Amino acid sequence: MGRRTRRIEIRLTEEEAELIRKNASNYSSFGHYIRCAVSEYSNVSAREHIRLMNDLSEYYRNYQNQLSWAGSNLNQSVKRANELSVAGLLTATYIRDVLMPVISNTLDTISSLKSELELITKRIIKNQR
Repeated sequence: MGRRTRRIEIRLTEEEAELIRKNASNYSSFGHYIRCAVSEYSNVSAREHIRLMNDLSEYYRNYQNQLSWAGSNLNQSVKRANELSVAGLLTATYIRDVLMPVISNTLDTISSLKSELELITKRIIKNQR
């Protein structure tokens, strides 16, 4: 590696300078932080990895909420069906009109989440080639 003799001067607001100083505190020097930041930002592969990680993070947040909602609805419906069954009151109408739509909705939610995950996974695999 050659000796660093070139200087670049930029103008910043006080807020921008403070933000850079704060972020650079985890690096060996201010210059090291700037060189790493420029290198990472200029690296298309790194930007794509960050974008994919953000997409995956968003997917998992969405996944958690949707699956929690679907599971809760399914649990309530099955619990009610069990109560009706024990009491000898479970009818085909309840199964057809209440339980089956909830089961169908839960399957649709799981299928949708699976499809989203497959798309993200394909993009990750494509990016790594």
